[in-house]
Amino acid sequence: MIYLFSALDTFSDEDFRRALSILPPPRREYALRFRSIEDQKRTVIGYLLLLYGLRHKYGITGCPVIVPAPSGKPYLTGKNMPFFSISHSGSFIGCALHSAEIGLDIQETVSIRPALVRRVCTAEEQSLIKTDEDFCRLWTRKESVSKLTGEGISDDFQNILDLHPDIVTTSQPLEGGRYYLSYSVQR
Repeated sequence: MIYLFSALDTFSDEDFRRALSILPPPRREYALRFRSIEDQKRTVIGYLLLLYGLRHKYGITGCPVIVPAPSGKPYLTGKNMPFFSISHSGSFIGCALHSAEIGLDIQETVSIRPALVRRVCTAEEQSLIKTDEDFCRLWTRKESVSKLTGEGISDDFQNILDLHPDIVTTSQPLEGGRYYLSYSVQR
């Protein structure tokens, strides 16, 4: 299940202060590490989406403890906890919950930077990129796989889709292609 919030401008400073006060200290500290208030708000909203999804889909109440795996990928502690992935870009914040590993990425479409395309795309992928939206869709696909596996943007990022043929990735445009959302799960 994917939960989305797309109205960052309606999340007031007062809403932020109230939400921040209910977060467990480690999550509050994590949110406050970000320099911009917008990124702090996105982080808090991502956690609130996680809490909502846990309650709505799994009947889990309270504030779960999040711990990092050796790769840095966050997990929920406790028995029979679902897997999750949180992403945000621009005004969109999303949280995916699943009974198995999942990766979620949301990205605002920006102008193609040729150097970045060469660095993160295979030659075949480069030949298929004709628009900013093409690159954004591909980027979110790769990012969602890297979040699922816990690899992050590593040396293998260029070939990450080929390295994991057992992972299924679904992509969809948001706001007419102004953003893309991709999520990945094991086949």
